[in-house]
Amino acid sequence: MKHTATTAAFYTKVLGGLLLLTLLTFIQPSLFHLTPGKTVIVQILISAMKIGLIAVYYMHLRNQTAYLKGFVLMALAILSIFFLLVGIDVLYS
Repeated sequence: MKHTATTAAFYTKVLGGLLLLTLLTFIQPSLFHLTPGKTVIVQILISAMKIGLIAVYYMHLRNQTAYLKGFVLMALAILSIFFLLVGIDVLYS
């Protein structure tokens, strides 16, 4: 396991990135006049970046074993399958 020195300044920079992405989430629809479907895709991509920052830095997954990272990926895969099934059900209802 490789440990990197993390300081309060580093976490402040990560927080700044999260806040900027949150601001982008709110102003994106008014800056770029996209179709509703494309806006949803952009919003999901922005939220995926925020999820990645939180998981890697605040949940400390960067320094964890491959075993634990595998469990996180498995949970995300199962969650994605549930979302896909619900989306298909809503689409054809």
